[in-house]
Amino acid sequence: MVSNSIREIVGERAKYLCEYCHSPEFVNTDRFTVDHLIPQSLGGSDELENLALSCRRCNERRYNFTLGIDPKTQE
Repeated sequence: MVSNSIREIVGERAKYLCEYCHSPEFVNTDRFTVDHLIPQSLGGSDELENLALSCRRCNERRYNFTLGIDPKTQE
């Protein structure tokens, strides 16, 4: 769990939008969470570049996966 001050930095950087689906935090009933891009279970850190603002749906759906398909290149 990250501190409230780190959460605010991540939120401001993301403009309070989920960094996966771009949903705005103010229209959601749950407060967004700070997600680890590389999960702590796989050795990820609490460094700012490893943190993303995430809605509950995206965070739970992502679990500890780190690979995906790039929507631009389809790779």
